[in-house]
Amino acid sequence: MNEHQIRLWINMIGLIESYLSCETEDFYGIVGQLEGALDACEIKDNDLINQWYDFWVPLEIRRAVEGKEVNRTKAVEELTALKEFLMKNLS
Repeated sequence: MNEHQIRLWINMIGLIESYLSCETEDFYGIVGQLEGALDACEIKDNDLINQWYDFWVPLEIRRAVEGKEVNRTKAVEELTALKEFLMKNLS
């Protein structure tokens, strides 16, 4: 990853942490911002992108089904899994 991609990856971790720490409760907005950050990364590694989407798709489904009134416990589980994936692949 180049510096730009690393910054965006770190930004995604920060978005997730803001929800996990209850700094924000805008699950709906965070899910959209996460996808926007991935798009901005312009990563060419299809395997990495597919793995990222494996973690993100459940978030998007939850957002679509539950809207702004999400099951926080489940959302935290899913966001924590994505955060761990991001941290593992940050290098």
